[in-house]
Amino acid sequence: MAFVAVGQLAGDILGVARFIADPDYRRAEYAIIVASDLKGRGLGWLLMQHLIDYARVEQLSELFGEVLAENETMLSMCRQLGFKVGSVVDDPALKQVTLKL
Repeated sequence: MAFVAVGQLAGDILGVARFIADPDYRRAEYAIIVASDLKGRGLGWLLMQHLIDYARVEQLSELFGEVLAENETMLSMCRQLGFKVGSVVDDPALKQVTLKL
């Protein structure tokens, strides 16, 4: 599933949030991207909240993803949304984030 934010005037893609569920449709890996000039303005929050709400309606049990360890903005957002943040054993440059739904 993917949700896309599109600009009203030019139709530009402003951001995308998506998840890919496992074959049992219990867990899903998510990804989110927002246009550089729109970061820090709340679009990522909106897309992420929409994705979480949809995952709950779909009765998924967990969303998870990997975030660059240096991306404190995304890690802060994840923590505030209830994600647990942990290390990735093989890659110290990444953090694993998990949200039980």
